[in-house]
Formats: sequence, structure tokens, C-alpha cells
Amino acid sequence: MAFGGYDPTGGAGVLMDAKAIHAAGGYAAAVPSCIAVQSTAAFLRVVPIPRDVIDRSLACAVKSFPVRAVKIGMVGTRPAAESILSFLERNPRLPVVLDPVLRASAGGALLARNALPAYRKLLLRADVLTPNLPEAEKILDRKIRSFGEAILAARDLSFAAGAAILLKGGHFPWKGKRGVDIVFEERLVTLLSPGGGTPRGDAHGTGCALASALAARMALGEPLADAARAAKSMVERWIAEGFPSLEGRRTLFGG
Repeated sequence: MAFGGYDPTGGAGVLMDAKAIHAAGGYAAAVPSCIAVQSTAAFLRVVPIPRDVIDRSLACAVKSFPVRAVKIGMVGTRPAAESILSFLERNPRLPVVLDPVLRASAGGALLARNALPAYRKLLLRADVLTPNLPEAEKILDRKIRSFGEAILAARDLSFAAGAAILLKGGHFPWKGKRGVDIVFEERLVTLLSPGGGTPRGDAHGTGCALASALAARMALGEPLADAARAAKSMVERWIAEGFPSLEGRRTLFGG
């Protein structure tokens, strides 16, 4: 089950989630939290979706298919946060991968202030969090100044949320560490190095694709580190096979 914003470009949000889940070997049901009015280079605004529509959409999806994992991306509004929280409370055994997207890479806040109380509860409900460096700094309310501090940040996030952490390395500025992802699970650290080539951190939708592929592999029964490695390899290939949009932003492509 993919839950996130609807990006009309198809480069991120639930459209990208569905593509990534299918490519990773799963079948995707997708419920949009809101409409993100955006292009690949500019974020304009969020259009809310009524709570009852989200509730019924979630109910329809689980009525049609057995859900084995949930991926949460952009939440956007308080009704959306409360809807997915209520859904998870009714389905407490579902594993949850939460990608804590708080701002669009093209600019613009992706979470309303009045949604924060419910969103904090979602963070505590997640089994895996997949922040990038700016998101980890925002959640922890501190700067991360070295790769060693990034490992400690993954540990602290894990202890605070009661979840495993995949701290994405696409924003790491430290020499030799760009693109090295940090997996922290049950006090163990696994480092996932890039597969080769120069990491392209500005490609549109990489976070959505990675978290969705991770959720799909976990739904198939893979351990977290193996699922993260498979998801990372897939996304790296999609970046390499991608192309620039008319605005110049690199777009993922593959299957």
C-alpha cells in the first residue's frame, strides 16, 4: 500500500511509488494523501483531499487485496495524517516504511503545521524510517557535521522512534561518503556503498522510489539490509537510465 502525494509529472509521489513497487516484485495499491501541484522544478501548492475520501479509498484497497506492507510518503494535511494513523491502528501488524518528506526538493513545505501531532504518532508507528540528511537534521533538531555524526544520528533516530533507520547518503557532503547509505537496525550498522559511477543526488523522485522498493522487498520477506541493498541497486539503475525533463531536472526511468 503506497500512501503519499499525487505528483502530476509522475516523477514522484504515488505514481512513482507504484512503478517502484512493481519493479521490485510487488503489486501496488495507492491512495493519494493530497494533490501536489508541481512540475519537476517548481512546487506550487497542496490541494487537500477530504478525509472521508481517503478513509474510503484505504478501505477499498484492503477489501480488494491482502496488504503486506505500507509505504508512507508525503502526508500533507492533518486529515490525511489522521486517516492513515487510524488505518494503521486498525491494522497494527502491518510493517510500515515511512519516508519523512517534509519539504519538496523543488521547494515548498509538504506538511501542514496542524498535522504535526498526528505525524509524530506516525513516526512512532513506523518500522523503518528513510530520511535524507536534511530530514534527519530537522527531526533531531541538530546539525550533522561528519559521517561519524551521521551514524550517531541514525542511532539516535532509531532509539527515539523505536524503528530501524535507512539514512540516505545522497546529500552527504563528506569526501568519499556521498551516496553511502546507513542502515541502523537493532544496534547494528550496515553501510551500503554506491554501485559505481558518480551518485546523482538531484534526480527527481529517488526518495519515493527507494522507500517504495524497500517496502516491496520487505513485503516479500527479505531482511531489511538485503531489501535496502536491492532497492538501492534498482534506484541507481533507474537514475543511470533516466533523462532530463524539459526543465532540466533528471527523471528516473526503468523497469
